[in-house]
Amino acid sequence: MNDKAIRRHYLFRCFVLGGFSLVLAKLLFTGSINYYLAPRLQTLCYVTLGILVFLSVISLVQAIKGASEDECECGGVHTLPSGFWKNILIYSLFLLPVAMGLFLPDKVLGSEVAQQKGMNLLKGDAKTVLSANKESGKTAPAPYAGDDNPDSSRSSNPDPASLDLSVDPDLPDTASSSDPELASPQPVESAAGKPKDDVELERMFLDAGFGDFYNKTAIAMYKQPVIDLNDKIFLDGLTILDLFYQEFNGHKLEMTGFVYRQPSLSEDEFVAARFSVSCCAADAVVSGILIQSPQAKKYPTDSWVHVKGTLRIITYEGNDLLVLQADEITPVKAPEDPYVYYQGFSTE
Repeated sequence: MNDKAIRRHYLFRCFVLGGFSLVLAKLLFTGSINYYLAPRLQTLCYVTLGILVFLSVISLVQAIKGASEDECECGGVHTLPSGFWKNILIYSLFLLPVAMGLFLPDKVLGSEVAQQKGMNLLKGDAKTVLSANKESGKTAPAPYAGDDNPDSSRSSNPDPASLDLSVDPDLPDTASSSDPELASPQPVESAAGKPKDDVELERMFLDAGFGDFYNKTAIAMYKQPVIDLNDKIFLDGLTILDLFYQEFNGHKLEMTGFVYRQPSLSEDEFVAARFSVSCCAADAVVSGILIQSPQAKKYPTDSWVHVKGTLRIITYEGNDLLVLQADEITPVKAPEDPYVYYQGFSTE
């Protein structure tokens, strides 16, 4: 193969490597990488981007300098491909995904994927799952983590003090706190309208035996006049609501999610859902809360809504189900990062 042909091959390789570099740079610097990869793995993408840029530069240098005088003694195994159509086919296989990555729009996972994967609702079965794991000596994974979550153990998550809870976010030990206001019991209004102090709440939640993280976070959520199920506590909050669905019956709650409809739902029902990602979009798990409202049919499937309402227990398909009876539904834009993560995987 003559020197001109060799230079041309290295130039094509430079274009291919540069194309992949552009695709990855676009995903990283526009934030679109969040649609495909969990934040805890995104640092590796910057490393990959650096390697691709380095290889692109090396290929460009080889295209400029031409063939090296040194040749390996491989008997022709490593020769460059020859033939016009053969080269077109080979390089097209690489350029096609580059073109798709650069020009096709990014798409958030929605109802079509949720229909295939199935929906996790608040059926109150989390206690059964966690109790079974506890009896078997396993570290109980959160029911909304998905089976592929290798870090769903509560030991890897931050203390509930770091969660975005508007009431008593520091979760101090009331018996030993130096703050006199925190050291004394703080009465809160229960779902039944009766005030509960810290002693009653500890008896309600800590005696359940599901670990300090769940129990202390449940207490903090219970103290909120309106539970804010925001992105930072979405999955842990759903797990707590599933564990203690009877205790949270009657509580006010607000949340944001996309509209998902199962075939079995009536016109005045939809699910406000979110996808959780452990590693990448391929292992996404969808979870949410069933919303009941006379205005439910007004909101298109896959549109995003912010819902405020009251948690109630109903019977659904023969099971107790904690639902949100909506007082207010507001259409909103999809969040910049549409997926939710356990606190160990948070973007912050």
